[in-house]
Amino acid sequence: MQQNEMQMVRRIRQGDRKAFAEFLEAYGTRVHRLVRRYVPNITDAEDVTQEIFCDLYRSLGQFRGDSALGTWVYRIAVNHCLRHCQRSRTDSVPLEDQEIEAQDWRSDPQEAAAKGELSDQVQTALDGLGPHHADVVVLCELHGLTYRECAQVLDIPVGTVKSRLSNAIRRLRVSLTNYVIGESAETATMAMPQEAKQ
Repeated sequence: MQQNEMQMVRRIRQGDRKAFAEFLEAYGTRVHRLVRRYVPNITDAEDVTQEIFCDLYRSLGQFRGDSALGTWVYRIAVNHCLRHCQRSRTDSVPLEDQEIEAQDWRSDPQEAAAKGELSDQVQTALDGLGPHHADVVVLCELHGLTYRECAQVLDIPVGTVKSRLSNAIRRLRVSLTNYVIGESAETATMAMPQEAKQ
């Protein structure tokens, strides 16, 4: 737990609005992207994201720094996403819409189209994994969490994370073989936008 993160948490507990704004800036985009991978509807995703940050704000008083702040944030966010999926009876874990800005199309339309097509292929392959395997791919490969962080978020052993990820990558490799010739599934998966390592 970094000292500056704990200081930010203390300031938020003391009612410092600027500190909460810093918290939103640090985690807002990452949480929203995570939500979009579970919640396909944009309006629903925004609602779930708002629910998550309301819950985070209320729960900060219980945060003791036993894990990294980011891990704690992801755990709460994933739990909200899973509850939403249960309410919606959604079994898949869709990736976020791949929005390619106009200037990207103008500068290199072929490359932009190829990236969009690859995104669709990866999404289809992930949908075929099932939630347990897709969870570890989304958190480890697309959001850059370590095995330990992923285990803490999902409340499973590190060994289970490694096993599920290995099985998922093997299945993704088979699913994407005809599309990505000469590339591993890891390479194809990492072609998707991802969060920086924590």
